[in-house]
Amino acid sequence: MLTSETPMSHDEASPYVPTHPYSTNIPIRRLPVVVPPVALFDHDTSQFDTSPPSSHDFEYGEFVQSGFFQSVDPEWFAHKAQPADWTYEMRRHAQQVLPFLYLGPYACVKDRAFLEREGITLLLAVRSKQSAMARLVSGEKAAAELGIEADSIDVLNNQELIAEYPRAIRRINDHISSFPTQGITTTTTTTSPSSSPRKVLVFCESGNERSASVVIAYLMVMLNLSLHDALWRVQHRRFCVCIEEPMRHLLHSFESILTAKRDVTKAKRSLMSSGGGDGAAGGGNISLLQGQVPKKRGLDEGNDADATMKMTGCAPDMDMDMDMDADESVFPAKTKPAPFKDK
Repeated sequence: MLTSETPMSHDEASPYVPTHPYSTNIPIRRLPVVVPPVALFDHDTSQFDTSPPSSHDFEYGEFVQSGFFQSVDPEWFAHKAQPADWTYEMRRHAQQVLPFLYLGPYACVKDRAFLEREGITLLLAVRSKQSAMARLVSGEKAAAELGIEADSIDVLNNQELIAEYPRAIRRINDHISSFPTQGITTTTTTTSPSSSPRKVLVFCESGNERSASVVIAYLMVMLNLSLHDALWRVQHRRFCVCIEEPMRHLLHSFESILTAKRDVTKAKRSLMSSGGGDGAAGGGNISLLQGQVPKKRGLDEGNDADATMKMTGCAPDMDMDMDMDADESVFPAKTKPAPFKDK
């Protein structure tokens, strides 16, 4: 027999009453509407140009391998934005975002002449796991015919993309850095793909959302761009890109992760440059707040401290008659009320 339980906040016999309204709805935080720059529809496109990064503020090994920037030409990341001249038919073709990076729909993979003319050497599909199981939205057949590489980023839903962005970015960088440093040209090539600079085509079924988000994430990481700057640079080159609000929330979360990673990496590099090194070589026993690694306690010292704590009930260096009220700035009291209170 099924019985329904009355919530405590609605039970008149309950000895407690709620202290604030309760709701089962999940709050939705909407991102502000971003108005596209006027230059997106004008001939002044200089603000959409891309330039080589001045630094890489992340740990080596996550997005790029060690020695990556010695293996590539910095000019590979420089690209001039063309004046807006968009037609509806262009949505069925791929557009060049960087000299080595293209974005387009699955339909452009079937255009073998385009792949050969542009010298594409890696077809990177961004697709659902259902499409992967059905062998849809795949570049394997075209890659086998042309003798190039094919790979994929398979996700159950868009939410899984945030965990796949680093792998996609690393896959692109590993591919382009496997070729000796030289300038990339966009002219028609008659040489084989193995003797041409490597280029990557990122695609999904439409080329407007999932694959576009991967390219946006790539620009955010490699060019140190904000979400909005990366979005407008991609959208200027492929006007049909449509990043809806759930995907924008996802990219916004990825931007927050990148900010945190940059802060951690900068702190580590600052620590090493200040002479801390690996701790033992830096010398000194100053705390981490002062930029150096503290000295580890010895075994005997640790045993003495534990014995002192057992006898006194506090740390060995703590004043026995300290005023606990004086430490409210260090240990602030709770500011949020309890969900219920006594009647």
